[in-house]
Amino acid sequence: MLGWYVLIVTDASVSQRAARRSLETASASRSGASPSPRVPDGTIGVPLRAPIVPRGSAVADLSIPRVHLSAVVLHGSDARTLRRGPGHLENTPLPGESGNVVIAGHRDSFFRPLRDIQVGDDIFVDTPQGRFHYRVTSLRVVKSHDLSVVNPTDDAVLTLITCYPFWVFGEAPDRFVVRAIGVMDSTSAAFAVPATRPREPIGAVAAQRPDVSDPVVVNTPTVLDDEALVREAIERFRRTYNARMISRNDVRPGGLLRFQTCDVTSAADRATATCQASPQPPDDRSPELWTVALERADGVWAIRSIVAQ
Repeated sequence: MLGWYVLIVTDASVSQRAARRSLETASASRSGASPSPRVPDGTIGVPLRAPIVPRGSAVADLSIPRVHLSAVVLHGSDARTLRRGPGHLENTPLPGESGNVVIAGHRDSFFRPLRDIQVGDDIFVDTPQGRFHYRVTSLRVVKSHDLSVVNPTDDAVLTLITCYPFWVFGEAPDRFVVRAIGVMDSTSAAFAVPATRPREPIGAVAAQRPDVSDPVVVNTPTVLDDEALVREAIERFRRTYNARMISRNDVRPGGLLRFQTCDVTSAADRATATCQASPQPPDDRSPELWTVALERADGVWAIRSIVAQ
């Protein structure tokens, strides 16, 4: 067992050093190269198609100064890649691109420092295209089958995922999720629009999720107002709540939680939603009225309190 541990640690250390050299070489090569041609604004044509990134290749250097986390992110979420470094989840935008960039890592190795992370902490992602700055806006725990955290976003978002609790021996039942939003400052590179990539098989991180909500209709991107963004936050809560009920075998006689109506009022960076749940059987004591208080931080609406009556 000791020999196996030494082998795993050595393999991870050697892989990280090689990945860091690869990133440094790519950055040096790009700094001396001519800029890539840009498509003129307003041009309509076939979307740019990016090649598949090789599995296990270095894509970014991730650092969180306050918790002393520094690691090279490798592309892929299979067991071998996650053993050698944090893994960039396939089919999500690459670091430095807009959208929801998802990175997973083991809680007992590279992502161990996440146990001390706090809202407001700065996260830096260095790629051959430049340094990108994110700021933590929320921390939460979800079940392993809840994949809502990898849903695509229009804004530049970084999602870090690791197993939870940190102190558990063996397989952990939950996932600790850190959500950060892109920050534009004088030292940050501009987030790029991701090119279309061929679909890739997802590794061990993405388990099959049971159907815990109404069918989701995917529409073309639109500009959402505050009320729509608040309703999205409430819908994410509803889906997470239903997933927890299913995992605990605690689905009520009336079925999963559904809201008939939600009245939303907002002012500045605070909002309140009063939601009426679907009618329940007369003998069921499930809450019928849900009052949700939300607050906006760095452009993201987060739930602060929920009162169910």
